[in-house]
Amino acid sequence: MHENHVHLNGILASELSSFSRFRCVLWSGRLPPRQKATCDRRKGGRVKSRILHIDDDPAMLKVVAAVLSRDPDLETRGCLSAEEGVRAAAEWLPDLILSDVSMPDVDGVQFLEELRNQPITMSIPVVFTTACGRFDDISDFRSLGASGIIAKPFNLRELISSVRSYLELAAAAVDDEAPAPEIEIRDRFREDAALLRELREPFESGAAPDGLRHVAHKLVGVAGIYGFAAISAAAAEVERALKHALHDPASRADVVSRLDELLDLLDQNSGLRPD
Repeated sequence: MHENHVHLNGILASELSSFSRFRCVLWSGRLPPRQKATCDRRKGGRVKSRILHIDDDPAMLKVVAAVLSRDPDLETRGCLSAEEGVRAAAEWLPDLILSDVSMPDVDGVQFLEELRNQPITMSIPVVFTTACGRFDDISDFRSLGASGIIAKPFNLRELISSVRSYLELAAAAVDDEAPAPEIEIRDRFREDAALLRELREPFESGAAPDGLRHVAHKLVGVAGIYGFAAISAAAAEVERALKHALHDPASRADVVSRLDELLDLLDQNSGLRPD
């Protein structure tokens, strides 16, 4: 088990520079609320970095809090459910969130989507704590906007260093962020919607999904960067459904349904239809 864990950490280390860049939202040259709050707290001296941990297992919350408390520069808070975590994130504005993926009622993926749909929490970096560490899982989590994963079972000796690495990368992403290029994002949405409609009929007739996957994948990134979290999430759903359809042709109807939802959002946000 130990060798597998070391191997997984090696995979993550090789992916870290690209995987850990969380989405930042630029608001007219001002810092998003979470980043501004962090800067305000740090005026006048060094303060602790806030770590919010979400896990439905009380024992896991307790051990992670105990380990992270050994670092005098870290402050932790734990929540037993995603619903509680959403409220705590908006109230406490942590610098980093650790979230379990498999939880009852609302899982980690749904928790992340909820954070991304709220302006005050949408830029908080989220790291999933999960036993799933395959490359496919890593790619899926990245497409949703996660900053990375820390594999379970934890190597407790390395947990603090892993958390600090994600904090440093998050801070670097903020410092290095340049203003978004001036592009007509609504024009882009109109063009992508037209292309998706053009590709939809051939797909329904059995054509390969490559074109649809390419457009959806690009939308995940560009919509997220410009703050259209709902479009980014919907495009990620289309991308995942298309991937599933490669192995299960009967699921093409689900792809079309999710594609319609994405097109509806694109129309609303491109001015083709009022909200």
